Amino acid sequence: MRRTGFIAPSLLALWIVGSAPFLGRLTRWIQEDVDRSLLVIVPTILFWGAAAAFVVWIVRSSRRLRWNNYAALAAGALWAVVQATALARGRPEESALERMHLVLYGLVALLLYRAFLRGGRSAIAAAFSAAVLTSLVGIADEFIQWLVWVRAGDFYDCLLNSSAAGCGVVFGVGLFGFDTRAPDPAERRTIAALWIVLVAASAGLVDLTNLGHRIVDPELGSFRSYYSAERLERLNESRRGRWATEQPPMVLQPWHIEDHFLSEAAWHVQTRNEAFDAEDWATASAEEAILNRYYAAVVEEVRNPEGDLRHAFPPDRVQRLQQEGAVPVPTYTSPAGGNRIWIWPSYLPWLLAAVSILLPVAAISRSLRGSLR
Repeated sequence: MRRTGFIAPSLLALWIVGSAPFLGRLTRWIQEDVDRSLLVIVPTILFWGAAAAFVVWIVRSSRRLRWNNYAALAAGALWAVVQATALARGRPEESALERMHLVLYGLVALLLYRAFLRGGRSAIAAAFSAAVLTSLVGIADEFIQWLVWVRAGDFYDCLLNSSAAGCGVVFGVGLFGFDTRAPDPAERRTIAALWIVLVAASAGLVDLTNLGHRIVDPELGSFRSYYSAERLERLNESRRGRWATEQPPMVLQPWHIEDHFLSEAAWHVQTRNEAFDAEDWATASAEEAILNRYYAAVVEEVRNPEGDLRHAFPPDRVQRLQQEGAVPVPTYTSPAGGNRIWIWPSYLPWLLAAVSILLPVAAISRSLRGSLR
């Protein structure tokens, strides 16, 4: 198989994964110090610039394209429009950045499809390999974002990245053609192996970044956490000992590994402060009680450079809550963190993964046995 065709998609994939932490720092700098509107303007310009370049590519290839190529290109264009509009999330900045993901992951998949075709793979194997490998790049990207402080990994983004990969493959079919030659036994084994890796990586990412617990306290209500109540207690003790001598960083760098215990506490701090400012005394009181009971190390040990406690409620605010007579109630459900943590049985992703692996692999195995007879 020719190797040169893989250089461009490999370098682009490495750039996507390697730049993930630094892009978070860049976007924050633009938001805070430059102009927030640039987060919409620049990705939009790049998106339409990429679309124009792709149209030029199609025009230059028009002599060798047939009706079936144009049908695939039309399907790819429709797919791209749906993802760029219907699947976009509410905030304009998020939507604009997601369209750039569509361009980047689509381009990686398209270039991989071309490389596999030129290397002698059947079109079916080339399309599947390109889509799966690009999806794995997306999973690696989201894992890095979950790992570091300045980004937030999101499995929904993995789905969007995989969708962009599929869109890129469809565009590749339009540009480079598609034949119905059945994959040979070696290619079928490769397809099975890639599918197993993709499903296992997806289940692992969900387990790591999304699954958690609902902590139910008979006095304070309930909230979501990555950790069980017992684990939160142990983390409190370990962080109290650590932060007494070494404070968590004030200025977060792309290479800083995130402390998700501290991040969870920050969700509750934010919810508490916003509720107090909105004079929602019941919510503010409940969040303050959750912090004091389950994240005490954060409010008691984390300090500003001046030595002041960074997350503790000021005495005047505590006094105001007391004056308002706000007390936690057992029916309270904390909104802190939104839906980042999913309350699923821990075995569910792996059960779904096992089913997703066994059925296709069994079908491929039967196909291989039939071809050997």
